[in-house]
Amino acid sequence: MITITETVTTTKQRSEVFAYLADFTTVSEWDPGIVASRRASGDGGIGSVYEVTATFAGRHVPMTYEVLEMTSPERIVLRGTGASAEALDTIECFEHGDGTRVVYTAVFRLAGLLRFVEPLLRGTFRRLGRTAIEGLDRALNG
Repeated sequence: MITITETVTTTKQRSEVFAYLADFTTVSEWDPGIVASRRASGDGGIGSVYEVTATFAGRHVPMTYEVLEMTSPERIVLRGTGASAEALDTIECFEHGDGTRVVYTAVFRLAGLLRFVEPLLRGTFRRLGRTAIEGLDRALNG
């Protein structure tokens, strides 16, 4: 299991930030590791399903994300499943001064042969997390 936690702050209001992040179709706007995301079913709330295309090691990797929890404007939990990995993403929005602090935690469980090389991939996943949070910082703070 690989766990990544990253944080970003913005002067934008928590309700605005939450609305942006809760619409998981926007993930491709700020995470360079995501090529595309579209809502396959649901209204964006609990139970909604997103089809996501990620990139890893130069390959396109299809994943399906489902919204497990949503407490507006505070917390979103999504579970992503793919052929060789499962991810549990928790996005939390906190009031921070006049703006918002976002804490993004992703827990990855690798499957198949990848689970045997998981310790070697920790650094790669940490870099992916940093790149994603840098993209979110740019999207929120311009």
